[in-house]
Amino acid sequence: MKATKAIPLTLAGLFALAVVFALVGAAGVATWEYTNSDAFCTNACHEVHPENAFAHHASQHAEVACVECHVGRLPFFPSMIEKSGHVSHAWARVFGYERPLVAPSLPAARDSCEGCHTTQPHRHNSLRVRRHFAADERNSETKVSLMVRTVGRAFRGGESRGIDEHIRTRVRFIATDLQKQNIPWVEATRPDGTVTTYHDVAVPMAETAIADAEKRTMECADCHNLVGHPVRDPDELVDAALADGTLDPRFPYIKARAVELLNKEFSNSEEAMALLDDAREQYLEEFPDLPERFPESWKRREEFLQQRQEQMAGMLLRNQFSAADISWRSFPDGSGHRNSPGCFRCHSGRHQTADGKLIPINCTTCHGIPIVTTRDRIRGQLLDLADMRSPPSHQAQDFVFRHPELAMPEDPTEEPGCDGCHGKIEYGTDDKTFCANSGCHDARLPGFGPT
Repeated sequence: MKATKAIPLTLAGLFALAVVFALVGAAGVATWEYTNSDAFCTNACHEVHPENAFAHHASQHAEVACVECHVGRLPFFPSMIEKSGHVSHAWARVFGYERPLVAPSLPAARDSCEGCHTTQPHRHNSLRVRRHFAADERNSETKVSLMVRTVGRAFRGGESRGIDEHIRTRVRFIATDLQKQNIPWVEATRPDGTVTTYHDVAVPMAETAIADAEKRTMECADCHNLVGHPVRDPDELVDAALADGTLDPRFPYIKARAVELLNKEFSNSEEAMALLDDAREQYLEEFPDLPERFPESWKRREEFLQQRQEQMAGMLLRNQFSAADISWRSFPDGSGHRNSPGCFRCHSGRHQTADGKLIPINCTTCHGIPIVTTRDRIRGQLLDLADMRSPPSHQAQDFVFRHPELAMPEDPTEEPGCDGCHGKIEYGTDDKTFCANSGCHDARLPGFGPT
């Protein structure tokens, strides 16, 4: 047999080989960068839940790429390994799968959140003010001021822990649903090594089921689950639009009409636009002089409602299954307790140890008493009470349930009531006295209570 001749490696051959390698490398880098982009995540891959892209652009994390949270802020090779675990999602995307309402493959907080956020507790509390508008003709405004106790309270002779206690304490829990709304078992390991276990006594879980169940270690996203793409309820959304001037509170009933419109259901874009047109025409018939009196505000109102309605129509139209069942209610917020249990998943009053000790449920552990006013300033005596030392009676673990009977003792001559500090005791929601607090007594508290 004749020996085959080796092809000599010339300078031109080396150059051509280098060009091929360069082109392949450039294509690989471009492909890698594209698969890390928000455009890929929200269009090529996750078109199945388009409202998350809308919400992400309106969030405080709008400049954070999807992969930084959903894959993690990792070096190249660990990132490749992590992303390979998402291949099953791509397979399901091609062949069809039910629309997901959770992100089960989120990395640990140390590989995502902690790339920007320190694990060292903040050493300050903060006073937050939220503007709320009523659904009446004048869109009556109230301001709710809340002392948020991130670090807790410190006084001479003692201190109380705040929200950052969740960082100091290692918490494990069992969730019986994908969205982690039902938590029947909690275990807390404190810095001194003390381990305490709590059970939901209203719906107890069998010991065998507890032994077999998956125990999750509490992560940032278990509470801050919507921080990257908040899905806000229409009432809160319209409040924000009125507060920043997008909607003009001088428009009669604009709060009520906007919330009503954003809560309507529709099947396609034509129906959505028809709802918007009908609402506009009806409002103009009732208040025909508004476009002339407030031309700039009227234009902003139109743009706001048009944009929101188009987004809502897009949400439903681009989902190919059970579209009518998807709304803002489908995404419970774990960081509060306005429209979903949130904090009350654990701090409910039902989670107890074997000897009856509760997971702390005192409202003032994480925040002060809400101060509701219609003025631009807070009365001094109310602000004084926002962060004062609590008396022993207030520190009882069931105080939040028993405070009405403590306020009006059977024998006030032997046992002092609450009027000594809080003034005349008058329950209600008119905010004229300390106890007539609409921020407490008119609030929605889903999931809270011993039963």
